[in-house]
Amino acid sequence: MADTTPRPAADHTSPPPAGHVVVRERTLDDRVQDDALKHVVANLAPLQVLLLPLSLLVAAVMRNDVSEQRLSIWVATAIAATIVVIITCTWVRSHPVVDRTTHVLAATALMSVGAVAGLSTWVAAESALDVEMMFTLFPAVSLAVGTIVCAGRRDMFLAYSIPLTATAAIGLVSTGDTRMQALAALYVGYGLTQLALHHTVSRSLLASLRLQFTSQALAVRMASDQLALTDAYEQLSETNARLAHLASHDPLTGLLNRRGTLECIDELLSNGDGPVALLFCDLDRFKAVNDLLGHRGGDEFINVLADRIARTIETGCVAGRIGGDEFVIVLPGHDTARAAAAASRLVGVLAQPVHAEGRAVPSSVSIGVASAPHHGGSTSDLLRNANAALYRAKHAGRNRVELFDGEMHQELQAMLESEQALRRAIDNGEIMPFFQPEIDAATGRVVGAELLARWLRPDGTMATANEFINIARKAGLLERLTERVFAHARPDIRRLASFGLPDGFRFRVNLAPSSTDRSWRNNPLDELIRGIDPSLITVDVRESAVVADLPTAAATLAAFRARGGRVCLDDFARGVSSLSLLRKLPIDEVRVDRHAIDTITAHPHDRAIVRSIIAVVREIGLSVTAEGVETGAQADALIALGCVRQQGHHYAKAMPAEQFEAYLVARQAEGYAAAQQQNADWTLDGLS
Repeated sequence: MADTTPRPAADHTSPPPAGHVVVRERTLDDRVQDDALKHVVANLAPLQVLLLPLSLLVAAVMRNDVSEQRLSIWVATAIAATIVVIITCTWVRSHPVVDRTTHVLAATALMSVGAVAGLSTWVAAESALDVEMMFTLFPAVSLAVGTIVCAGRRDMFLAYSIPLTATAAIGLVSTGDTRMQALAALYVGYGLTQLALHHTVSRSLLASLRLQFTSQALAVRMASDQLALTDAYEQLSETNARLAHLASHDPLTGLLNRRGTLECIDELLSNGDGPVALLFCDLDRFKAVNDLLGHRGGDEFINVLADRIARTIETGCVAGRIGGDEFVIVLPGHDTARAAAAASRLVGVLAQPVHAEGRAVPSSVSIGVASAPHHGGSTSDLLRNANAALYRAKHAGRNRVELFDGEMHQELQAMLESEQALRRAIDNGEIMPFFQPEIDAATGRVVGAELLARWLRPDGTMATANEFINIARKAGLLERLTERVFAHARPDIRRLASFGLPDGFRFRVNLAPSSTDRSWRNNPLDELIRGIDPSLITVDVRESAVVADLPTAAATLAAFRARGGRVCLDDFARGVSSLSLLRKLPIDEVRVDRHAIDTITAHPHDRAIVRSIIAVVREIGLSVTAEGVETGAQADALIALGCVRQQGHHYAKAMPAEQFEAYLVARQAEGYAAAQQQNADWTLDGLS
């Protein structure tokens, strides 16, 4: 197949490859000329039925005054011209695209018609002068008409006028009459004037056609642009709809996300069309399910339960997923009683096992219920109160429904007030550092001190950590609490270090259990111990503080150890996966959880557990520390099991920096005096 692709301008300098046809792109002028040619052919169309009858009529009327032979030739020429015109018109109708054949046929038709008109002077050349004069009108009129018929195409007008003028002039010259010969010269001049007139007429027609095509092109472009704009608007609308859906819906379950749920509650509460109830649902033990199935299986588990929720709730109710395993169900028109019934039904449905990753996994859900306006008139109030009811359901045994009530309201109010008070205490510097000594039970030496937080209230009372740590944990304030306590303790640690500390003495710092992957990426240790020699610090980390991003936590702790610090795995024997952390984290020592110490002298099983822990830890080359030693019996039991580094009220309570400094000096003095006395005893023994 020939290559009809238009060539760029750069290709015009070299000839096209053999066998290839280059088709020039049609310009506006080309289109105007082609359309003008079509107009010319259209103007010729009436001659298909008029030219021959007109010629026959003239021949019939003038047969007695004109040579029959010449009339016959003229009629034959008219027949031939009519055939050519018919062929041309038929071709143009069947071939809308103007090509070379169209040009040739149109020119031929015009030449033949012009010849018919011009031959009229020759037909009457042998007749009387008045007849001759009558026949000379045919070429003149025909040339004037041709000027209009061929408007816009000079080549077609020339194809028509030249044969017409030439044959008419020849016919007049052939008469031999000087007057007719002079008229022949006038015909030639007349033809030239018609050529000038044709130019004027053509210019107007071509301008009109050019304007027409430009207008059509603009109209087409406007229609195309309008269509493109319509398509773009539809695409934009679809995109906006998809974005709006993604912005308000959970991509995993298809339910509303947190934003969509809050907007739905806000809208329902603002309408004020009756009560609105909320069910705050939390899957029970989902972390264990996620650990069992993996993230893909956990997502499948969530999807199944989300589908059950969507199928269970009534028409008009809305379900949303606002957290990993937390769902909120909005129940318009439901009071507390109807909402409780819906929650109970939902608990039964979600208690059915879920088939995920090829196994049947147990499932249950705890639900807290609150309703507006009885339990609050705003979205935040409803969510907070429903969450409080959920918290009660969790602590009451899970897989149950709890309704928000007045008692919960009081507890929630007290918790909020305590949280606000704790925030103010942190900001106002009311959280003070206390130091609780660590003792080497075998020698009695002070080998370290744990940095603890105490709340010195404005009224002068002291709150222990147990009174506000749970509040800080729920409010997400543990990290701020740790930072503030250490900031207050930093000058005391520097002063104690400058006075001289016992060999191997270290300050123990607890990292917040709520540390997140973001916290580890920000390397909290660098800022925490800023300005203090790391060799003076032991960092206690719990399992809950590292599981969010174990690799980053391990890298951060390894860098801390490389600078001289020590790392202790705290609350060992409380978490189920603590043993695996012994090989995943860079650890120097392990701290046995105080709950195991409490019963070490009461239950043989607990004593055996502690013995096993100490044996395993010492076997892999780590140190062991015990916290919460309250009695001498516990201390002796731990010494017997091989754990001599101990801490607890049996030895000393937590104390402020000045008191701890005095305590440390006194213990060092006692140790120095005991050492001197022992040396003296050895000397006396030697003399004796």
